[in-house]
Amino acid sequence: MDENLGMFKAYDIRTKHSALGVEAKNNLLESIARYYAEDAGTEAVILARDARLHCPELMEGLIETLLQSGVDVYVNPLQIGTCQFYYMCMSNRSFGGIMITASHNPAEYVGFKFVGRDCAPIAYGCGPSRGIEKIKEYYINDRGIPSGRPRGRLHYLMLQREFVEYSMKLAGVEKGSLSGMRIFAEFLSGSSGSDFLMAFTEAGADVIVSHLVPDGAFPAGDPNPVVESSIAPARERMRKEGYDLGFCFDGDGDRMDLMFPDGTQIIPGLNMSAIIPYIRPIFAPYFNPSDLKCFVDVKAIPLAVIEIAKSGIEPHIIRNGHSFIKEKLLEHKSEGYVVSEEESAHYYMNFPVDLSDPSKGLIATENTLFFALLSARAYKENREKYERIHRLQKGIHRFREWPLNFTDPSKMESIMADVEAAMRARGAAVIKDMDDGSDLDATLMRFNLPEHFSASSSFPDRWCQVAQRISRSEDAMTRWEVVASDPVLCQEYNDVIKSIADGYVREGAAYY
Repeated sequence: MDENLGMFKAYDIRTKHSALGVEAKNNLLESIARYYAEDAGTEAVILARDARLHCPELMEGLIETLLQSGVDVYVNPLQIGTCQFYYMCMSNRSFGGIMITASHNPAEYVGFKFVGRDCAPIAYGCGPSRGIEKIKEYYINDRGIPSGRPRGRLHYLMLQREFVEYSMKLAGVEKGSLSGMRIFAEFLSGSSGSDFLMAFTEAGADVIVSHLVPDGAFPAGDPNPVVESSIAPARERMRKEGYDLGFCFDGDGDRMDLMFPDGTQIIPGLNMSAIIPYIRPIFAPYFNPSDLKCFVDVKAIPLAVIEIAKSGIEPHIIRNGHSFIKEKLLEHKSEGYVVSEEESAHYYMNFPVDLSDPSKGLIATENTLFFALLSARAYKENREKYERIHRLQKGIHRFREWPLNFTDPSKMESIMADVEAAMRARGAAVIKDMDDGSDLDATLMRFNLPEHFSASSSFPDRWCQVAQRISRSEDAMTRWEVVASDPVLCQEYNDVIKSIADGYVREGAAYY
């Protein structure tokens, strides 16, 4: 058997379907089932999938394997978005959950995301028995499924209506409250369009959609709102057709990029600064409003971090990774950490379990429908804030995060060290740790900028920030993002990185 051990990522399992032969696939499904039967400590498993072409066969196989392992299964066999899946798990706190998805990756990829009780993330080294690491151990040893257990029972579970109603109520969006708004939405043939359409039409918005119908072949291109070729048509329609606001989602709907009427994508950190005044009242039953804190992505634009601070919440830098961020929100919940963003267009929050009963507590998870509704509400009620954000964003020059693929993965740490050395030689302040001392799993290099930002931070006229990291969700890939106060500075530092990368490409260790 070709073991394909590279599919065990930091935060999920993900691989090309062609790299998962019959024997490997069966072994993987049995390893997952054994983990939930023996290690996860959950009463049952919620199983869901997105629209990818190979998801049905994996779901069929996993249903039977889990049942044979003695695990009760609650399933919606139709394609749904990952955030609806998380809501299903949050609503059944003693259950675990498995979402069959490869998120924003191209059509040939398949994968699995895992959660435990209370929707807690299960990742590599994270969760009961070290999570995915334990699944990998079962896989390597070809343990098979547990024996001697009574067969589990199969149940049907669908909570779309409840999910939409919860998201609307939490966002303070009532029926008809978005009337008068003309909104464009690009779903890239992913699986979250029905949730969005149900909520926004009930809210009274005039919704125009593109690629609404789920199609796992992804005919519009890679289901990734960062890929320009995939979203260029949406950007053009925004410019020509006169919308108030635009949304772009990835394949499983847990990434949400917003667009201004001119087609410019709104920097997530800046959008967070606009919606925080609407988020703060949600947590009045739980915290003193002056104690609230927010995690911001290691790549967050410095201007955005200051805007977040000015909105009445204390920002703290965090490393990338959806499982890690949710784990940190949960870990630091008692300290007032309530929300987080990633510049890849992910949004996270400690969500109330029951909107009518605060005693049931908070669960760290994702819900892009809530954040989309809240963004539309904020845009309608405080358009001046978004106009200000637009002006600020026009003054920012950025090379959005770009990748370098490696044929020799051992060279990835080497290039990171080379880039860091080059930036230090040019006077960069280098940040490698979060405020709580945890490893950022990335390197942040700032020029003429402070290490920490607050609402009173002064901002220089000329500055630059470089962020670099090894991707934990793709195979053998490093990434860089450069943002600066002027185009010359931005180009200069991006060229420094590019010249170093070119050397690795010439020697055959990497490729663009």
